[in-house]
Amino acid sequence: MIALSFISVSCSLGIITNPAQSFPSKEVSLSDWGLSHPSQIGHLSIGLLHKKKGDEVVLYDVREQKPVLKTREGTHSQTPSFEDDFLLVSHFDRGNINRLGGYFNGFSKHPSKSAVSIARTPNNEPALAYSFENRSPGFSGFWIHFFDFKVPPSKRVYLDATPFDYLTFAIRGEEGNEKIMLRMADRSLEKREDSLLISQVSSVLPHGKISKDWQTAWIPLSRVNPRINQKELANVVFQVAGNRSGRIFVKDLAFTKKKEASFSRLENSQAQSCSSNKAMWLWETNKILRNPEEQKTFFDFCKKQRITDLFVQIPYEAEKEGKRWKISWNSMEMRPLISKLSQAGIRVHALDGDPRFALREWHGRSIALLEKIIEYNQSVSSNERFFGIRYDNEPYLLPQFGGIHKESVLKEYLELAEKSQALARQAGLVFGVDIPFWFDGFNEFFEPSASLEGRPMSERIIDVVDNVGIMDYRTIAYGADGVIEHGTNELKYAAKKGKKVFIGLETVPLPDETIYDFGPKGSGNRLLIKALDSKRIRISFIPKGASVDLQGAFLLHQTRQVKVPSSKLTFDQKKPEDLEEVMRDSEQELCQFPSFHGFVIHSYESYRPWLEKQTSSIRAEK
Repeated sequence: MIALSFISVSCSLGIITNPAQSFPSKEVSLSDWGLSHPSQIGHLSIGLLHKKKGDEVVLYDVREQKPVLKTREGTHSQTPSFEDDFLLVSHFDRGNINRLGGYFNGFSKHPSKSAVSIARTPNNEPALAYSFENRSPGFSGFWIHFFDFKVPPSKRVYLDATPFDYLTFAIRGEEGNEKIMLRMADRSLEKREDSLLISQVSSVLPHGKISKDWQTAWIPLSRVNPRINQKELANVVFQVAGNRSGRIFVKDLAFTKKKEASFSRLENSQAQSCSSNKAMWLWETNKILRNPEEQKTFFDFCKKQRITDLFVQIPYEAEKEGKRWKISWNSMEMRPLISKLSQAGIRVHALDGDPRFALREWHGRSIALLEKIIEYNQSVSSNERFFGIRYDNEPYLLPQFGGIHKESVLKEYLELAEKSQALARQAGLVFGVDIPFWFDGFNEFFEPSASLEGRPMSERIIDVVDNVGIMDYRTIAYGADGVIEHGTNELKYAAKKGKKVFIGLETVPLPDETIYDFGPKGSGNRLLIKALDSKRIRISFIPKGASVDLQGAFLLHQTRQVKVPSSKLTFDQKKPEDLEEVMRDSEQELCQFPSFHGFVIHSYESYRPWLEKQTSSIRAEK
């Protein structure tokens, strides 16, 4: 199972390489995109998956013209109401969003690394914790926004800081003497992803350096670079100086009218805990069913990891006979396993999924399997029954999802969920569907990534099902691009509807990816598009400087490039304690939602070997 995001990673539905030139290529049908001729393509977004066997092409968005981001009209800034001569931005003891609607997030360029979160300091109080490895020629740091960057530019409200005289915050280092530069940006600078230097943090501290004790920094706004428009402040940036590793903590960021203003913590910063479940996907079911030793290993693993729910792929064969589908499966093989799991308190959900199943022409197959499972449940004892039905159909992996047919694909996808829920409910089965976190998101042009009749696809699905699994594939809990942020909207909506949400995390090895946009004008890499016949074309990625035969073909030119390291998506190269920390931190924030039902790990086939490998490495080190 793969999660897809406009800022993330997907998987290819197939790749065909040009053997003559060995350029990563893909053959597609023009009709998938509603086009009749390749010359109609004016905008194309692709992903280049950097796999060990070579780069592979995936297609995300195909249009006749590049979408236009609506420009900003006028200037929107304000000074929020405040009391006692100060505006507290955040204590940094809870959550991702501060009082101005702004997020925080780390940034880095290879080989540097960054990680930012809310964590406990050595004296056990909550604060913004920033860990870094700064290595040339890269850089690292983190930013704190004074506006909500996730709304369209025309609706953004920046901070008018002119009523204040100081910017203040408290800071401490884990070891002391960390070298941090303070930078700031207004609306114009932030738009260019730039900022201007304010000072070294050490120069505005009482001790003249960052120490292991808390110190309060006071930055007179009168000394801020005059090029920064303080009526439209956008962010403050903390950037590491020099080749070094370390960790710092920041709290109590505020704007004040006088120096030495004090403000008490008004919020409850106690960690929340809740009773949550832990689910897991199982895909290669036959390996478990037909090998007693594997079955024992599997069962022991589930108990050790305290698995409460299993999403088990049904091993079956399907054949179409006329207009109906015939389903064949050996239910006798499943009965002992389900019984043993049920007796251990593990709920078993019958799992199936394929992108094609979202399309109406395949619905009969899914319904036939569902009917077969209902028939099975009615013929066995209670401890041998499936607890639920689960679909992992990912329609965004269909080629036609990238063109004008997206809404019709989503409509048919929803139809299957509605049909299946009606049958499952009648049979007393819990019905769940796995969806990507971006089903409620927007692309870089602030268009809905997946919506139907004006509503996010996540809401449309939650309306129908009993629970959803959010493929929330990130390896950090906090920040603007972390697990908490990507799951919050779905949890809020599910809570209103009385539904449940599993938060999915990934352990499968994934490749790094680079996202590219192409259009008629640009520079750098290119896309060669060549008609194979009246219906099909080949799209080839042409690296900058490579020669290519243009006979019977035309080119699109690169307009955007975004690198997506696999380390932000999967825990494959991380340690078990990293996964545990992310689950612990995420749970602390997400427990506030009654819809939070726990985590689901993808998947047994990768999760167990990963844990075993990490355990072996630790033993070897000892």
